[in-house]
Order: sequence, then structure tokens, then C-alpha cells
Amino acid sequence: MKNSIKIVCLLVLGFFLSCSKSNDYTKYLATGEIRYAAKPESLKAFPGNERIKLQWEILSDQNITKAKVYWRNKSDSLEVPISRGSGIDTIAVIIPLKEGAYSFDVIHYHDDGVRSLASNVSSTSYGPSYTSTLMNRTLVSHSWTPTNQGIVMNWGSSEATSIGTKVNYININNDPREFVVGVKTASSSYTRLLQHSVLEYKTMYKPDSLSIDTFYSAINTVKVNY
Repeated sequence: MKNSIKIVCLLVLGFFLSCSKSNDYTKYLATGEIRYAAKPESLKAFPGNERIKLQWEILSDQNITKAKVYWRNKSDSLEVPISRGSGIDTIAVIIPLKEGAYSFDVIHYHDDGVRSLASNVSSTSYGPSYTSTLMNRTLVSHSWTPTNQGIVMNWGSSEATSIGTKVNYININNDPREFVVGVKTASSSYTRLLQHSVLEYKTMYKPDSLSIDTFYSAINTVKVNY
């Protein structure tokens, strides 16, 4: 008899536990399915001169009305209004930032507050500290060619992140002239330079292939005296 009572009690206890678990599950169901906005796709960062450009795509979800960009552990942010088109939209924003390394989170939002999962990307803003390290391409030698009022310039090797060297001078008609010496060009020549003027050259750099800005070394000069 005692064993029968124990069995009945266990069955009753199991029933109440089952009901409790069922009620808990119902409670979570009552909150509804979690909704998310479409996530930013193909997020890219482009470094620049005290600024960084972010670019991403929206592949779907016509209800997206804005994005928020967060950085510095979400202590800084920028809101980007979005007006969706009928197909894939490409969103781009340029953020002014002091020189340094940054990590970004980009999140989409609907008007009712529904948000997407975050997309992440990192990049660098370059500035005065970086520019101060840039060296002009070495001018190994130069020679004058009086017959054409010109100069021949022989160049040393280029730095890995250099994209060329700009040469500026004034011609005999007092008109400014500008030329770019390619990174693989060993020698370049220019004619009809204005006597006693100054030829200037400076080397151009891109610290990253995705950089939206070009950086320059300090200007070096050669006094025209052919």
C-alpha cells in the first residue's frame, strides 16, 4: 500500500512539474519571434588623411531607414539616414577622425526600432605623424642641357608605398608646368625652364592601396642654372 501511495505522489509531482515547464515555454512564446533588420553587407573601410570612408551594401529589406556607425567601444557614433531604392543600395560615409587606428560597428534600423546584427571593420586614419616620416625620392644627380634650356634628373629607388614624384617648374614663358615621375622611371628630363627660377619636387605616397587620399613628402628644390 505504501508503495502505491509513493507511485501516485510521484505521478502527481511529475504532472505539476510538466505543467510548470509548459507554462514557462508558453511565456517565451508569448513574446513573439525576434525580428532583425537586414545586416550591412560587404562592409569596407578606406583610410584617408584624418578621415576614414566606410562603404557597405543593402541587399534586401525595404524597411531600413537609417544606420548607426559606432567606434571607440561605442562611445562615439554617427547616424546615417537611408532612403531605400528598389534594388541593391550602396551606402558610403566619410568620418573625420584624428590620426589613429579604429574599429567600427555598423547597424541598420527600422523606424520602429528593430535593428540588425552588427557588421564590423577596422581601419586607420593617417595624419601629421605619418606624413612626418615620408622621405622624398632621392635625386641621385642632375645635369643641365643649355641647348634646350633643360635639365636631366637621375632618380634613386622608390619606397614601397610611393606612387610617384611630382616635378613642378616655370617655363621660359612664365607658365607653370607639372609632371609625374613614375616609380620605375630612373631618369627624366625637362626643357625650356625659366632661368634662375626654382624647380620643385615632392614624392607622393598611399599608405594603403585603399587609401582615399594621397600624402606628400616635404618639397625639395633645385635652382635653375643651365
